[in-house]
Amino acid sequence: MKRLFLIFTLLFGASAFAQDDTGEWLQLLKQDLRAQKKDIVTKGMQTFTDEEAKRFWPIYDAYNTELGNFVDARYAVLKAYADDYDKMTDAKATELLTRRFSIQKQRALLDEKYRKQFATALSPRRLARFYQIEHEFDLLLELQVVSQTPKMKWW
Repeated sequence: MKRLFLIFTLLFGASAFAQDDTGEWLQLLKQDLRAQKKDIVTKGMQTFTDEEAKRFWPIYDAYNTELGNFVDARYAVLKAYADDYDKMTDAKATELLTRRFSIQKQRALLDEKYRKQFATALSPRRLARFYQIEHEFDLLLELQVVSQTPKMKWW
């Protein structure tokens, strides 16, 4: 888990405030993050029956592929914030906040879309457990990001 936080901190925190950002580096970090997350889901779900695994993992892989778009979008907002940190205008702050809320809404829609698909692979209680694990993971990562991001200057 510590390795996962280090990866995520590098992905969102340090890279957003660094001058040299390469797409290849970002892709490698995202791949490692996905692998770590899959391991966390596997351990958190404890066991899958063969039938559950056969149905669940293809849906999960598609879900995570689409989640990658949100990683990219969140990174872009954080990078824009870093780029304008010392010269932030009210208009730019409003734009960044609007983008953040839009990402959150789209993420909720994605979860609703996939909840229906996951429900074909897991019982309701197993599905609830999966989303508990998913939510916990997201909260821990979000905490890591916000704790590494300087607060908006207001003066």
